[in-house]
Amino acid sequence: MKKSIFVLISILYNGILNAQQMPVSENYFMDKYSLSSSYAGHSSPGSFFTSFRSDWTGIVGGPKTLRLSYSDMLMTNAGWGGKIIYDKAGIFDQLYVMGTYSYSLTIVDEHKLLLALSAGIYHNKINFTDYYNNPNYNIDPVMIQQDVSSKVKFMSDFSALYLFKGIEAGIMFANINFGDAKYNEVDVTYKPFVNYQLHAAYSWQINDRWNINPLAYFRGGKFISSQIGIASMVKYQNKIWGSLSFRDPGIWGFGFGAKIAKGIEFSYNFNFASSVALNIYNNHEISIGVNIKDLVKKTE
Repeated sequence: MKKSIFVLISILYNGILNAQQMPVSENYFMDKYSLSSSYAGHSSPGSFFTSFRSDWTGIVGGPKTLRLSYSDMLMTNAGWGGKIIYDKAGIFDQLYVMGTYSYSLTIVDEHKLLLALSAGIYHNKINFTDYYNNPNYNIDPVMIQQDVSSKVKFMSDFSALYLFKGIEAGIMFANINFGDAKYNEVDVTYKPFVNYQLHAAYSWQINDRWNINPLAYFRGGKFISSQIGIASMVKYQNKIWGSLSFRDPGIWGFGFGAKIAKGIEFSYNFNFASSVALNIYNNHEISIGVNIKDLVKKTE
């Protein structure tokens, strides 16, 4: 009984800190699919993206996130995509594997609506053996002395995106699930929290060389502190770009990227918290994008 109680407390503790929220990414300018599933296939079709993010780099056991995604057009107006997200924070692991179907509707003239539905699986694990093998901690006989894995849980999300010329406005509900999830080793159940996100963006073509893309978003959900973020990217000749960002509470950032070869893009993003010392709570994210079609296309 004590072991079950401790595991439940651990699950709730991890839920309160991360609230089962989809791991954050600042790579939304290069990979729009990471911002909303509605972009699957309709933004950078035929592109594969991978990124590695390290949060709280001054803290031992800070979150680490690996993303893999691909999306393409399925047929006229229809797109598809798939993504894998692995997130590790201390002794807690999370894995998302999702597939997406998206569809474009023309309302009138240049007004369009993108709708998307994603479905997949979610799994998490608590690595108690990492705790016991860490010399900085004392063995607690109340704790369960083995790793605890959740049973695979069905997960889905729904999103909608309005497009008009350079204007984009979207809404997404993530972590939609049915029923409680359970763990294999202990008699404990939990229910992942539903998240929601609103975002708006604009593409401003200044001239043939320069383009500016401001973005704003609002995130929240059950037991999740609401968060507002703003960012803006400046792109030159559609080949190199730089960005500035802010999200509360007091997280500032910058990024840069470039097309480094035919069909290949690279980006780097850095965040820091203005309320603490500069050498802790820093976030680094490195991303690579490969457009398969451009890569294999023969030069005329």
